[in-house]
Amino acid sequence: MRREGELSRLRQIRTVGSALGVQTVALPRLIRGLRREGDGSGWVAPMPPDSRLCRSALEEATETLSPALLAHSLRCWEFGIALAEVDDLRPDPEALYLACVLHDVAVGEPADPTVGCFALLGAHRARTFVLDRGATPELGECVHTAIARHLDPATPRDRGAEAALLHDAAHLDVTGLRAYQLDSRQIAAIDARHSRNGFAAEFTAAMRHEAHVRPRSTAATLWYSGMRLAIALNPLDR
Repeated sequence: MRREGELSRLRQIRTVGSALGVQTVALPRLIRGLRREGDGSGWVAPMPPDSRLCRSALEEATETLSPALLAHSLRCWEFGIALAEVDDLRPDPEALYLACVLHDVAVGEPADPTVGCFALLGAHRARTFVLDRGATPELGECVHTAIARHLDPATPRDRGAEAALLHDAAHLDVTGLRAYQLDSRQIAAIDARHSRNGFAAEFTAAMRHEAHVRPRSTAATLWYSGMRLAIALNPLDR
């Protein structure tokens, strides 16, 4: 019996095709890399929403994630805010922050008997986390949708600003997609605040694990379609 979040053979094929299409279009810019212009000391970090729920989410992420994955989650928040300005989107700041800091809470978990995708497993946990702390059902569903769809090869633009921005921010941080649309000094400032040291190697190992324990998940499908190369080509790490 297929677990929740597992892809059929047809969906695996479509996912591979979509991922290869995205990478093919992006490849010339990824190879070219970024123009480094200064250390980014003039760029100010976006302030996290000042709510008890956001502070609790950061505490949960800090306790759950490794330092490298926590830094990745915080970079996603800052990249998401930067991309919102590029795309002229107006996300709910609290929902976007919660989705960013909690989106990888299920990475590296052992096999689950009912859920076959770490993104969906993390989405379930994040929704429960925010609802248990008094969030509205609407906020819970927004966070759940953003996390559940953040591995999609293409941006889930029809799922709301928060889902689109978490998706693009996570893909930017992991593979460099859309990095050329941000000022390199801004990227340098984000990297200085949340170090990339060790992230590429740790994330590569985590996705290898996901492909092993959840072989019909979106993560596994992306891994077998060349994720390791995409991570290696990330201009943010060069």
